[in-house]
Amino acid sequence: MKCKKCGKKAVANLRAYRISLCADCYVEFYKRLVERSIKKYKILSKEEQILLAVSGGKDSSAMASVLKEIGFEFEMLYIDLGIGDYSRDSKQKVEELSDLLKVRLNIVELKDYGFTIPQARGRVCSVCGTAKRYIMNRFARENGFDVVATGHTAEDIASFYLKNIAGNQQAFAEKLLPRIEPFDAKVVARARPLFEISEKENMLYAILKKLPFKSGECLYAPKPDWKEIVYDIELKKPGFVKNFVRGLTVEVKKPSETRYCSICGEIASGDICSFCKIRSKFSKSF
Repeated sequence: MKCKKCGKKAVANLRAYRISLCADCYVEFYKRLVERSIKKYKILSKEEQILLAVSGGKDSSAMASVLKEIGFEFEMLYIDLGIGDYSRDSKQKVEELSDLLKVRLNIVELKDYGFTIPQARGRVCSVCGTAKRYIMNRFARENGFDVVATGHTAEDIASFYLKNIAGNQQAFAEKLLPRIEPFDAKVVARARPLFEISEKENMLYAILKKLPFKSGECLYAPKPDWKEIVYDIELKKPGFVKNFVRGLTVEVKKPSETRYCSICGEIASGDICSFCKIRSKFSKSF
């Protein structure tokens, strides 16, 4: 199999694009995909103060590397969730990534809020998501960032959307656009630069660029039932995932009333925000 661009030995057969590429041509192809997506959806601006949320996995490592390659300036944020060896290994990878890219790395430890994820018995995924969203938004706002970028992939977006629609949770599905602008001074914009990019594309880019990343899922990760459905469809219909996310046209509705937590002052749906409710349950020092 030869590269369609230069004739060298191909390392990837991209069925969704009907093209085979060698290592060098693939890296350039990947960069153009991300850059084109960012421009098309106005996901990021080079004039913004950008904070990248990195986990140590392939997707966020690829995101950081490619944004650096195409000329964006940013800092990175790693949230240590206190999940034993998994968190320690992940932290080591983001530190290596920071050194490689010469980008400032900020680290926030969940234990400083009085608890860690393993303490959240029975509600780990819900607690983890709430904690990360809270810390990302608050850290970004308090440190002068305009936008928080996350490494969500096309498969993430498609599977989250299908899961929420199937569960009659349209409000959650509306939050899966490539960029969501703030509706309040206490909310920082959210961006997904890899909105149209697949996990396999990120993996290949990370391997070819020799980026540090941790393989394997978190031991608390939920069963990927919906993502497996997306994988199956993509296998039978190459290009399905990209076309699916490109077709998302939902409009994010601003809340009719903005409320603030009586404890921490952050945005809340009631008198107390979800994060403070979690802290009151699991933190002895709260």
